[in-house]
Amino acid sequence: MDDVRALLALLPDAPLPDESEVQHADALIVVFPEDEGGYEAAAERVAAAIELGPPVYVVIPPLDSGLARRYLQSTLQPGVYGVAVQTAASVDQLRYLEGVLEELEIRAGIRPGLTAIAVGFHEPRAINIMSDCLSAMRDSSDRMTWIAYDHVEMAESLGVQPDSATVAWASSQVVLTAAAFDLPVVYGSPPDAEHAASLGFRGCATGDPSDLEHLRTVFPRPEPTSDEDEEES
Repeated sequence: MDDVRALLALLPDAPLPDESEVQHADALIVVFPEDEGGYEAAAERVAAAIELGPPVYVVIPPLDSGLARRYLQSTLQPGVYGVAVQTAASVDQLRYLEGVLEELEIRAGIRPGLTAIAVGFHEPRAINIMSDCLSAMRDSSDRMTWIAYDHVEMAESLGVQPDSATVAWASSQVVLTAAAFDLPVVYGSPPDAEHAASLGFRGCATGDPSDLEHLRTVFPRPEPTSDEDEEES
């Protein structure tokens, strides 16, 4: 299981941090620019993020936007660890992404199947198909590494407060479903990190580098896999 206790989101308009600011980051998440004209600059930004050291995930435009493939053509390059999908609307969308990734990996000189995928499940429709999505992905590849969940987005989609019992139930449902596939779930609210850890979340995403060290103390270290145990011995 990947270590995802502290993930740093790099927003398009924010300056890149320096190496000292990301030393406690388990991964960097490079968010795509809203302006399609900025895709070439985004590729350079991704390359600069790779040089910082932690694994880099590239957040792609929504799969139903028609922009995801074009953005990946610009940004997928050797050194990119994974691709982050904001939300999945269907199993077919994720299978489409797998096909695009394999084609672009070959073009970029990356071993096919190497690029990881992280997927967000933040609203009722997505949670309803979550188990089917994870089962389909696990059957077809080993790309999946973690799940993202934002309780605020869930609350907004339901028209309730973030601290409602319904949102708490949805949070637990995401954690339980992901656990059945041995995948960690990343929360989206650093101020609630302790509560998220108590619910079984394995990490948190933040846009503030000063949160990283604290997040790594809040969430438990992942248990080593059997393969990792063999390597250590």
